[in-house]
Amino acid sequence: MLLLNLPIDQLQLFLFVLVRVSAILFSLPFLESRSVPTMIKVSLAVAVAMMITPRLAVPVPNLFGDPLSLGLAITAEAAIGWTIGLSIQLLFAGVQLAGQLAGFQMGFAIANVGDPASSSQIPILAQFLNLFALMLFFSINAHFYFIKAMMEAFDLIAPMSAQIDGRLIQLIMKMAANAFVIAIKISAPVMVALMLGKVALGLTARTVPQMHIFIVSMPLQILMGLIFLSFSLPYISAFLQTAFRELGQNLTFMIRLFV
Repeated sequence: MLLLNLPIDQLQLFLFVLVRVSAILFSLPFLESRSVPTMIKVSLAVAVAMMITPRLAVPVPNLFGDPLSLGLAITAEAAIGWTIGLSIQLLFAGVQLAGQLAGFQMGFAIANVGDPASSSQIPILAQFLNLFALMLFFSINAHFYFIKAMMEAFDLIAPMSAQIDGRLIQLIMKMAANAFVIAIKISAPVMVALMLGKVALGLTARTVPQMHIFIVSMPLQILMGLIFLSFSLPYISAFLQTAFRELGQNLTFMIRLFV
């Protein structure tokens, strides 16, 4: 009943804000999981939209009489939200890829667990690094970068005023390429250690052919991988903190490209 008493322009503004906020929240790595009830996501999006709408003093033309223009405006708002959420997803995709690369080298490729976000099977080590990065994301208050970016998105990009800059595509492609760089840097200690271990096992097999090297190598690779992964966790933590700060800067720059 409260919404029915609002002027038509305020109701339309609330609709645009709700669409953009929903697109952002539903695409975040820690909210897109199917284990999070849809009612919680919708309630959170409505609550955030109700807090943001009174801050905006933007004249919005009445589009309820023009379904085509209204649909295009809603699509544009959803595209802005999905773009912001995609930038965060790319970083966590790099972390998960690092776990897949390291887990494959360790022999964990045959042992997968269910990912509630995608309903697919992912390696155990990838799930571990993903949860580690997510815990670190909240522990250093990196989610404040996201909240700041979301507020700046409404301050700089009023509803129905977004413009696509060619540099935006370049920035997204750069962030997608950086996901592979992140994956290599995080998995490098484990992969290099396992590669050197395989070289040592190969030399051992040549010098001591009586040893059943294939029986010995499997548990040894897992042990070496876990040891070097535990040693590299402090450095992975420092690297991810830097990556999260760069993400905040990229989000701010990305929003300015919509203006």
